[in-house]
Amino acid sequence: MGEECLKNGTMLKDRYRLEKVLGAGGFGITYLAQDAELAQSVVIKEYYPRDIAGREREGRRIVFPREKNDRRCFLKGKRDFLLEARRLSQLFDIPEVVKVLDWFEENETAYLVMEYVRGISLDRYLQSQDVPLSFGEAWKLMEPLTEALERVHKKGIIHRDLNPGNLILQENGRLKIIDFGAARKYLHTEKTMTVLIKKGYAPPEQYLHKGKQGPWTDVYGFCAAFYEMITGVRPEPSVDRMRKDRLYLPSAYGAEILPEEEKILCRGLELEPEKRFRSMKALRQAVEPPEESPRKKKSFLRLLGISTAAFFCMISIIIAFPAMSRENQQKKISSYAGSYGRQTEKYEAFLAFIKERAVSAEEKEEDPVYARGKSTVYTLEPEDAQEWGEPCNQLRFDKKGKDFLKWMEKKGYSLEKTGENETAEAEVFQYGAVITDFAISEMYETGDGIRLVIKKDSINGDLFNIDYQTEEERIQEIKEMMADTAEFLAQNPAFDRESALKKVDELENRTQEDGWMDGSYNYWMAVLEEEELQVWEFGPNKRILGFPWYYWP
Repeated sequence: MGEECLKNGTMLKDRYRLEKVLGAGGFGITYLAQDAELAQSVVIKEYYPRDIAGREREGRRIVFPREKNDRRCFLKGKRDFLLEARRLSQLFDIPEVVKVLDWFEENETAYLVMEYVRGISLDRYLQSQDVPLSFGEAWKLMEPLTEALERVHKKGIIHRDLNPGNLILQENGRLKIIDFGAARKYLHTEKTMTVLIKKGYAPPEQYLHKGKQGPWTDVYGFCAAFYEMITGVRPEPSVDRMRKDRLYLPSAYGAEILPEEEKILCRGLELEPEKRFRSMKALRQAVEPPEESPRKKKSFLRLLGISTAAFFCMISIIIAFPAMSRENQQKKISSYAGSYGRQTEKYEAFLAFIKERAVSAEEKEEDPVYARGKSTVYTLEPEDAQEWGEPCNQLRFDKKGKDFLKWMEKKGYSLEKTGENETAEAEVFQYGAVITDFAISEMYETGDGIRLVIKKDSINGDLFNIDYQTEEERIQEIKEMMADTAEFLAQNPAFDRESALKKVDELENRTQEDGWMDGSYNYWMAVLEEEELQVWEFGPNKRILGFPWYYWP
């Protein structure tokens, strides 16, 4: 990127002398500069959509579209970049937003001049911390931004790129928002899509050419940044979550957060805009509701709990259903190995237990996608998992493995058990999360050469995954079995077997990354290739709101 940047010492508008490059993104280059008239440091953003633009070789100043077909897009982007600059100048009176001081055209491109904010990015600050922030600490930092963004949205402006890299922690301890996504809404081409979106912080509508964006778009980015602040983990990209949602609850990482706070945060991370908070004000009032009578406050919590009951039924059932009897509460609430508050005695006791009983311990490097930090995997004897006595905290169906076998027998299948494998592992991440896997994999065969692998919790028998495997031409038989399995998982009188078979047909040439979720989001299906073995897989799919067939403990 260095070759594409203007040289240090370059003068712009006969006023601004460039001192160094601060950063380069998908559509612009940011420089630190000196304002000769006011004798102060400023930040200048140059319009430079690198996927469609280049800089002339002679003099290396003029910016131009690389291809003739890109000229229209380039010029429209430049025009709208300047129009957005004028709009952003309206935010001058909002302390939490970087001030726009000037804008102009030069070198066949456009420039935006902003105040220089002294401090470090929230991203760098979080990396310097030994442990993530608590919910209260994070909210204290972020709450002023909700009011600032509310004022921004009232002016018809959306940031579109909220993430820890675009939040500056100033010397006075307050956050300031920088780098509004001025060009993102119009540079929405196939070429630029991959560089205009910061994975993990952008909601699904930002990936769609006609996705309707609004304040709710910034709500997602805000909550994604908040999620990272309290977990130390970058959220899974929303497009990946749409295929198979594996976003862990913050409490699974040992975050210091109350169940009702966790509900609010996860509602802000809803994939469907209609289920997300529609404004920053609504998000703020959910965290800090206006003073109400005890009766009204209880009703508010009950309403909030019911709207998120599907996802949180195992961790906050008392809030979700305050009228439920104590006996029924006890039936619903379970404790899962590893899902303990990081400061609790049980958390410390579990860590001591797995370290003492481990037959091996393997260190793993940081995951480059999710940035969870380094981890250690402790392998236990299955008997030790049984002694601890709590099911693991893997994603699961609310169905038992034994019930599935009975269902298949009822459907006329003859299954002969050929083997069994039991594992017991606990992975402890750098920031305190503990992910456990206490599982039994049972292998079965049908009379016509199809192998069936059922993975279930070794403690309580909850069903995790179902795999159908074949090395021969038994694809149609597998499709029939998958349709029967889908009917079992849905347990819906309106289940349409023919539609399920049609969906299974569509899967035949697809990979796990492009699988199918059923209409109720109860499960996902995929076709995998493992050397010469073809595997058709069912797995549970979780959603944050609205669907009662699965849960994350």
